[in-house]
Amino acid sequence: MQRIILIIFSVLITCSVYSQNRPVANDDYGECRLEEYVTINVTNNDTHPDGLYFRVFSAMESVSFTDSTITYFFDYDQFYSASDTLMFSYIIADEDGNTGFESTAKVYLKMVDNNYYDFLNINNVNAKIQASGLQFWSGPQLDNTSVYNQYIYEFPKGGGKHTIFNSSIWVGGLDESGGLRLAGERYRQLGLDYWPGPVSNNGNELSVDKSTAVQWQKVWKLTKEEIIFHKFNYYVEGYEPIESIATWPAHGDMDLNQAEYLAPFVDVDGDSIYDPMSGDYPLIRGDQCIYFIINDVRDHLETSGEILGLEIHGMAYEFSNPDILPIENSVFFSYKIINRSSNTYNDTYIGLLTDFDIGYGGDDYVGCDVARGAYYGYNADSIDGNGEPEAYGETIPAQGIVILGGPIMDSNGVDDPDDQCNESINGVGFGDGISDNERYGMNKFVYFNNSGGSYWSDPTIASEYYSYLNGLWRDGTPMEYGGNGHVSTGAYGPAANFMYPGLTDPCFWGTGGEEPYGPIEWTEKTAGNDSGDRRGLSVMGPFTFEPGSMERVDIAFVSAFPEGEMTDVETLMAYIDIVKDEYYQDPTYFGYQWLGVEDETFSTEINRIKAYPNPTDNMLSFSCENLADKGFYKLVSIMGEVVYSGSIDGNETINVDMTNLSPGIYIITITNKVNTYSTKVIKN
Repeated sequence: MQRIILIIFSVLITCSVYSQNRPVANDDYGECRLEEYVTINVTNNDTHPDGLYFRVFSAMESVSFTDSTITYFFDYDQFYSASDTLMFSYIIADEDGNTGFESTAKVYLKMVDNNYYDFLNINNVNAKIQASGLQFWSGPQLDNTSVYNQYIYEFPKGGGKHTIFNSSIWVGGLDESGGLRLAGERYRQLGLDYWPGPVSNNGNELSVDKSTAVQWQKVWKLTKEEIIFHKFNYYVEGYEPIESIATWPAHGDMDLNQAEYLAPFVDVDGDSIYDPMSGDYPLIRGDQCIYFIINDVRDHLETSGEILGLEIHGMAYEFSNPDILPIENSVFFSYKIINRSSNTYNDTYIGLLTDFDIGYGGDDYVGCDVARGAYYGYNADSIDGNGEPEAYGETIPAQGIVILGGPIMDSNGVDDPDDQCNESINGVGFGDGISDNERYGMNKFVYFNNSGGSYWSDPTIASEYYSYLNGLWRDGTPMEYGGNGHVSTGAYGPAANFMYPGLTDPCFWGTGGEEPYGPIEWTEKTAGNDSGDRRGLSVMGPFTFEPGSMERVDIAFVSAFPEGEMTDVETLMAYIDIVKDEYYQDPTYFGYQWLGVEDETFSTEINRIKAYPNPTDNMLSFSCENLADKGFYKLVSIMGEVVYSGSIDGNETINVDMTNLSPGIYIITITNKVNTYSTKVIKN
């Protein structure tokens, strides 16, 4: 009997324990900002059915918590790409330590004022543009409540299919002591090399702090129509410009020792100060643009490379031109890469990395066209994917990237001729009568794979990045013609600068003029490669990157479906030809929306141009006072037509005949590697 009583008592105790209520946690909501702490009292709306005391027991990813509050900190490097609502979990327990599934809740914090991206979408491509070293993909993120970390290079717009996963820019060179300086990003798996904002330069001591990066964590998106509206309404009573015009980053903060002039603008009143309420307006390219500024003055966590001191002004843009389908299918980038350091970098290269995903990303090939200065991704067979939502199926586009114009080649005092078996094959400025304006196109093309440990996999440290920029494999061996480009995988030589060029290098520029030791046609198909997830790296250089100098890189991303009897790649190449023809009409000022300029300024000393007589009836003479080195001039009408252009040396005086030009206002612009100077002249 005693044993039975003990059993019943034990059962009653057990039932009592298991029937005890647990505290109930309810979700909480708030806002957060980069580089700020947020404290949330999460227990205010939590309850206990039995009225017992309860407390916060666990708070994942918090910096601290008390019995009732949780504190989070939003470090820039961890949360830079959070632009929506972040979600965190916490658990409460009562005074007896009881907790259960009902004791777990979420904290939802909406990230505000983090406008680091926007979308170009005025033509057939929807592209996510970011104030970042990466484009189209934000990088790794924490789990959250919305899918805003998807990559976006959607073609055609609205179709839900994509051709590019990610693209990024690399820069590497050797300082005066031979030390490697390099900035580059792939996927930010290890961290960042770039972040937003202009560089502070205090006696050649460069700096950018996190508060500056957060302040510049934004992009400026504008359309041609918005600027025209501003141009004709700025003086109307009650008018307020839209945010991107009102806050256009024309000037740096002089108190922080930033450069005085940053984003280009049209200075209508000629006072060298951007003031939209005086009629000034941003000078954009294309019919729609997104502008941003980034730099590499921070710890290089992705490459472990040493800082160069770069400030990169990026303008991505699209045209809306349904009559020219190749333009409708293109996204353009113009980068101004400025060396803000006091160092001269030798053997400098600029690389553009692209991770192709032609719909389903596991069945792609890559190739390059040497003569066109383009590289591209395409599907390896006639069907894309295996029915996946992202796959194109039977109608598959090819995706190309063309280097329209790269950095300026080192000066040699002559106008290098065109149509040679050298950089003139795909460069700009050759044989045009102007010396030392020659710009590189694509000088090398390398591919590598999404695989680890091999000579052809992703680089992990700065020296490996620089090897790829030099056309070397990770193991230091040169690329070889044929096979997979390595001596261990069927390459037959000689050393080659371009992988998978097909038959696009008939003079064998990429092999130093030496005919390949095996079949000349070299593609992934002739090599018998298995398809897969492909990366391609286009390289421009080498060049000497001097302190304070600026190099410009113009790029076009072009997409094409097959047309008629042509394949997707053949159609793509025909499109690239049309895009390049448009660009070559005015490589320096391609896409600029002058909009009938009254004046323009980009420099700190706009009045350095001396023009006389002004006004003039016939002959006009002009010079640029104390021009440090050779520059280039243009005379443009109020409607944006370039009527004269050429080179100018130092204090040289240029004479032009304006007799047959229509009366009106004209703008003289003189540009060198560092600055652009402008002034207004009048033709009677």
